[in-house]
Amino acid sequence: MPDPTQVVALLKAQQIRHVRLYDTDQAMLQALANTGIRVIVSVPNDQLLGIGQSNATAANWVSRNILAHVPATNISAIAVGSEVLTTLPNAAPILVSAMNFIHSALVAANLDSHIKVSTPHSSSIILDSFFHHPKLSSIAHGTLSWCHCSNFCNLLAPNGAIPLDYALFRPLLPTKEAVDPNTLLHYTNVFDAVVDAAYFAMSYLNFTNVPITVTESGWPSKGDSSEPDATMDNANTYNSNLIRHILNNTGTPKHPGIAVSTYIYELYNEDLRPGPISEKNWGLFDANGVPVYILHLTGSGTVLANDTTNQTYCVAREGADKKCYRQH
Repeated sequence: MPDPTQVVALLKAQQIRHVRLYDTDQAMLQALANTGIRVIVSVPNDQLLGIGQSNATAANWVSRNILAHVPATNISAIAVGSEVLTTLPNAAPILVSAMNFIHSALVAANLDSHIKVSTPHSSSIILDSFFHHPKLSSIAHGTLSWCHCSNFCNLLAPNGAIPLDYALFRPLLPTKEAVDPNTLLHYTNVFDAVVDAAYFAMSYLNFTNVPITVTESGWPSKGDSSEPDATMDNANTYNSNLIRHILNNTGTPKHPGIAVSTYIYELYNEDLRPGPISEKNWGLFDANGVPVYILHLTGSGTVLANDTTNQTYCVAREGADKKCYRQH
């Protein structure tokens, strides 16, 4: 990966004002100081057990990773774990305790009104009905709920075929739209369907005033022979259409006109990441900061044009609606 100062230089050059980190890398947090960029930091899953079992351990974590950097670094939220309930399904009680202990440490430091606490869930938690597990009512109770919405992974799910056009936000004939038999709402893309499924799941638990932020969404630009839909064209189509969908304040059928704050996964390709080829190729940029592809955003009206000569990347205009998407 590039040096943290190079990462921050890219963020500033592209006017990216919101980022999510998957840890609390000290050099990265120092490099982000005095930039004004809003940062979500993360408690890695392998640290959950210690933090969830000890208030003191949580307080020490906040002291080392939060108090040592604010206010110079604009830390806006803490992600406690990632997709814990689908990767570590027996860890729900520890997850709730870890979130409570982290929050208590923020309260003690008088930072709870500035730094929010949540935990990102995989969209499969909705598809597999995990969200209705009784352990999760404590997780749903908060000021914001986070969800990973990977239409590419949903496309690969073995529990049903999802048409590619439906996953990529491509125009559909009315007869091809998905209709919710309970609400009769019409869905033209998977993204809206997953977000509304999360809203309906929370409503089932009587939480109706918690906004959802999509903390991961994207598409890989390359895959192996078993991943024929992981192509540069599909990645470009998905991310371009996602940006347009968010910036146009389309909202979802359940909440029309209300943009869903969304982070694109991810900023850089990860050539050393284990797993299938697609896992290495979700990035918008390569390690040298060169765009993997130039997004198709012509006619969106709210996005700056690409400068193909200098290989710069489309970004949302400064001063756009604060609820709008910002690149991750």
